[in-house]
Amino acid sequence: MTFRNILVPVDPTSESHARVDVAVRLARDFSAQLIGIYLDRRLEIAPSLAALLPQSVVEEYLHNAADAQHAAGESFRHTAAAGGVTDVDWRAPLGAPIDAVVAHGRCADLTVVSQPRTEPAEVFSEQLVQAVLLESGRPVLLVPYVGAPPQIGSNILVAWDGGREAARAIADAMPLLVRARQVTVVCADPGAAKRGVDAPARERLAAYLRRHGAATKIESYELGGADVAIGDRLLSRAADLGSDLLVMGGYGHPRWREQALGGATQALLAAMTLPVLMAH
Repeated sequence: MTFRNILVPVDPTSESHARVDVAVRLARDFSAQLIGIYLDRRLEIAPSLAALLPQSVVEEYLHNAADAQHAAGESFRHTAAAGGVTDVDWRAPLGAPIDAVVAHGRCADLTVVSQPRTEPAEVFSEQLVQAVLLESGRPVLLVPYVGAPPQIGSNILVAWDGGREAARAIADAMPLLVRARQVTVVCADPGAAKRGVDAPARERLAAYLRRHGAATKIESYELGGADVAIGDRLLSRAADLGSDLLVMGGYGHPRWREQALGGATQALLAAMTLPVLMAH
């Protein structure tokens, strides 16, 4: 079990450079194909609008768009080559950029994106993360604002609540888990007797991970409380352990409930301090 191809959105932002660097490192470590997909956040000029604008304005827009795409592609290829990755694919699909990332992500083993910005002007980044996580059907690796550690996946913290999303995240993260020096699983549910997080369930999970060769430690330590507190305590535990990756299910509640209650997913996305691999 391994990652055969890794997708990363590319644009001119500083966040893009950070996530491309992470994607390059992972592609090198797993001998995977690295796929860069260009994100153009600017509004497209519809044919009906283009017909009303001076031709010089339309030509300048198209010229600038082509230059930006070419520069992004050259920077991506240069970063990949400098990182020792030779199996590279560059894509610049037409149409809505978020829809394109979702569509291409469905045929990738992993999509690397940036921690979403919370500022009103940066709603695009939040929409991108939500769409890829909820709609692609594939795992997503989020790179925090503060950047990624030199090594990702040596010391992994796994959040386990016995749910479908957590099980999916663990299975999707298996290529990283089996390589890790240490894997610590913490129970993120207030009811230790609840089916899925009780002692027999933890034993089943430990046996499953060890069967795959993961060096696993299951903690009875519980992360009960409000969803926001759970997100904070997960990050605190990751800091205590020196973890360089957190694996967890994303949006375990219906999306509307996450928005209304400020769920663990939302809280963690806002405050993440280490890379997080999520699956839904």
